[in-house]
Amino acid sequence: MKILIVEDEIKIAKGIMAIIQSRDAWQCQFRYSDNGKDALKIIEEFHPDLIITDIRMHQMTGLELAEQLKDQNLCSRIIIISGYEKFEYVQKALRANVMDYLLKPIDKQQLLDLVERVWKELPSRYALERKEEAIHSHFFDVDLDSVTYPESLKKAIQYIRSHYMEDVSMQSISDELMLHPNYLSTLLNRHLKKNFSYILDYVRLQKACGLLISSPEMTVSEISYIVGYNNERRLYQAFSRRLNCTPREFQKMNGRMD
Repeated sequence: MKILIVEDEIKIAKGIMAIIQSRDAWQCQFRYSDNGKDALKIIEEFHPDLIITDIRMHQMTGLELAEQLKDQNLCSRIIIISGYEKFEYVQKALRANVMDYLLKPIDKQQLLDLVERVWKELPSRYALERKEEAIHSHFFDVDLDSVTYPESLKKAIQYIRSHYMEDVSMQSISDELMLHPNYLSTLLNRHLKKNFSYILDYVRLQKACGLLISSPEMTVSEISYIVGYNNERRLYQAFSRRLNCTPREFQKMNGRMD
């Protein structure tokens, strides 16, 4: 389990770490930051499973950090600690979807209970990620986020990610970005070694796979409309062509069928 502690008082941070390490059953990796701004950089590289942050720090408060993490969908498990029992703080913390709001001095058992809750959620999630990687790495092994890409290509990729649910085409992207379709095609082939159809399927199927796993109650037809295929048959065709399975087979392989 990866845990990031964001606290400008090193003694408190070490105390939190000691409390968590008192449970031998947990295997934890810790990272530390004394402010929210630097914590954001660590989060992008470390990908923590849990963030424990003080509410009052210089440069960026714990609440501001939690709000940014919510907006950017970077980490959903956040515990805020504070020496202030202000209703306004609690309200803001709830709006930022934090797990809990703990007062200093920290109740050891309360903290352990929260960490245990996170710990129990992780094995199935990691197993699911391993299954997805083993089954589909051949198709999803494309880097859409390289900082080395030309600005025009970055904008085109972002456009696809923002409009994949629509009837997006090479022409619509070219019109929006004022690029010639042939130039855009050259960018995709030169830097990604893929054509436009592949990248569009990549984004749509990534979303579809996520919905099949996280929302098993949804029908394949509903998912097809949400991700931009507009009918069930087209989604089945994309799964068959790119992933060599049907949507329901993917769901069964990932252990989410009742």
